[in-house]
Amino acid sequence: MKATPANEKFYWNARAANYPQPFEREMITKSRRIIKLAEGLGAVFAGRRLLDIGCGTGNYALPLAARCRAVTGVDGSAEMLKVFRAQARARGIKNARAVHSKWHRLPGRATAGKFDTALASMTMAVHNKAEVLKMERAAAQCVYIGWAGVRRNALLEKVYRHHGLAYKAPHGADLVLPVLRALKRKFRLKYIRDGWTKAMTPAETMKEIEIAMKANSVRPDYKWLGPLLTRSARGGVIKQVTRARKALIVWEPPRG
Repeated sequence: MKATPANEKFYWNARAANYPQPFEREMITKSRRIIKLAEGLGAVFAGRRLLDIGCGTGNYALPLAARCRAVTGVDGSAEMLKVFRAQARARGIKNARAVHSKWHRLPGRATAGKFDTALASMTMAVHNKAEVLKMERAAAQCVYIGWAGVRRNALLEKVYRHHGLAYKAPHGADLVLPVLRALKRKFRLKYIRDGWTKAMTPAETMKEIEIAMKANSVRPDYKWLGPLLTRSARGGVIKQVTRARKALIVWEPPRG
């Protein structure tokens, strides 16, 4: 994605309707696995006040609400937060709230010292020194989950290449780890292999490609895409498998 404010707003709002939701079987299996790995690195969630930065549809905040004292999700996408709130209502989750704001625009006084654990997962909301320090001021413990240089998807690699784009892992741990090292933080780090599968109709796949191309300021080549998606379908469904690597980082900021 070309990371302009307009492109980011469009992309995340457009993706919200079909974005993985917190209690879908594949999603909750994945989030529970990563939560368990984080706890293995010393993360604590039980009884904690949790801040989820870049929370999206609530894939971590809402499942953790059953164990946490309270959870607060912050996200810049109004459409993502509509899903977050709808999921909380549907599950009767009373101790979760959502705040509509970009992390860097949220006043520091709204979060400083008000949480026990701050989590940021697969988001560019935390990617520089100022944002890391703001995360640290919010909570006594920080948990970061981010891209770690690997994202593979055979279909999308072909589509992006045809449109003159590179399909690769977004920035993530490559930006956060140097900040933590420069700050001399003592962090625990684990790399995780991950993957997910999507099965969609050609029309649904085309819609997602349109969103991705628009977010990159590129016009889709429909004459080329149509035949490609037709060839890729089996029984009216296109199955996409994405393989990724993530970094899981847990640390305690110095107090005072």
